[in-house]
Amino acid sequence: MARNHSQHGERAGGGYERIGERGSIFVKGRVWYANHQEGPKQKRTSLRTRNHEVARQKARAIEAELSGAVPRQAGTFDIAAAVQAYVDWQDSNDRAPKTMVKYRDVLTRFAAHGRDAGVRLMHAITTQTVDEFAIRRRRDGMAAKTIYTELTVVRQWLTFVVSRRMLAASPVAGTKLVKPKPGPRDYWRQEQLDAIVEAARGPYKAAFVLMAETGMRIGEVVHLTHDDLTLTGPTPVAHIRPKEVVPGARPWRPKNGEQRAVPLSPRAVAMLRDLPRRRRWVIDRMDGTAAKANLPANDRHILAYLKTVLAKLGLEGTNHKFRHSFCTIAVLAGVDFFTLRRWVGHIDEEALKIYVHIADEQAQVTMRQLAERRQAAGRAAKPGRGRKGISTVSAQSRRSNMTRCSKSLGNKARSIRRLPTNGEGGIRTRGPAFDRTRL
Repeated sequence: MARNHSQHGERAGGGYERIGERGSIFVKGRVWYANHQEGPKQKRTSLRTRNHEVARQKARAIEAELSGAVPRQAGTFDIAAAVQAYVDWQDSNDRAPKTMVKYRDVLTRFAAHGRDAGVRLMHAITTQTVDEFAIRRRRDGMAAKTIYTELTVVRQWLTFVVSRRMLAASPVAGTKLVKPKPGPRDYWRQEQLDAIVEAARGPYKAAFVLMAETGMRIGEVVHLTHDDLTLTGPTPVAHIRPKEVVPGARPWRPKNGEQRAVPLSPRAVAMLRDLPRRRRWVIDRMDGTAAKANLPANDRHILAYLKTVLAKLGLEGTNHKFRHSFCTIAVLAGVDFFTLRRWVGHIDEEALKIYVHIADEQAQVTMRQLAERRQAAGRAAKPGRGRKGISTVSAQSRRSNMTRCSKSLGNKARSIRRLPTNGEGGIRTRGPAFDRTRL
């Protein structure tokens, strides 16, 4: 229950303490709240404190701002207004449409989290507010990498708000955001890629072939035009470059604005040559209606069709798994990373570490296989051992040598018996009948 201090404020009915002409404060669950009139509406705002005196000070600041006695201070801006200011600023920097969607979704979700926690003004955001947002997203089943990305967007937004003097200081300043370690990602083997392509039909099959054979992103595939293809000559390529999709609208750009020429495999070239050129885009709009005939295919439609194909084959994945599988197979085939980057464009550093790890594992497997083959070859060349530890070949050799020695000794013994004697049982060593060579 609020304590009554007449020198600071006058107690109102129902546990409220009057602060100024427009507002009052009250305690709820040991936390102080402000109740003030703003225009025709009455608002209740958590003061984010359990200290009675601090609650009075914050209530007086709100009262002064509402009465116009002092200009609006940094931090008293509404969170929704700060979010809109950041989105407008990013849009003025010519961000990609998908990037804008991501920023808007993350920050709108954070603002809704703030409203649920009673945090509507910028100065009420604390480190705990951000941490609770991460906990909430974890409970929603989001992956660690997704949560890290969303927290990065929130921190960038808070930095922007401080730079625009909408907040005195970022509540997460001085804290470190721990980046999750990349885990091993599964990829489709070549036989699985072939099965996926064979199970597809129509324009979907063409899209799957391009992603599987070149490692292009789904956005690059659907925005590929027939004018971007060079199918003649010794080096057929597909040019990834910006282009106008709708006249007068912002042109489509590849990720990071990079332009490159992607070499085409013989399988991709054969598919593209057989593909009918009915419209501007290589991959036709899937619904085929006249109103949308001049627009590129929708990547969400391709993803939905891919999910259907994968379910029949007992596999899992998304459109981006084509790119990851292509990079992994290329690394295992011995393609160096410099060449791979020229083919597929920008590769995230964490993804590159995964490819290096996969290559290292494959190298270790190859080394173990080589060692096993050498050991097997050595065991085959080495003679087997008998029961007493002597090899069969060695035992046979010894028996043969002993036989030869015994024969030699027998011959010498017979020769000695034929030597002449001196009549006393001794061997005669003198005379013409003695021959030393016979010994």
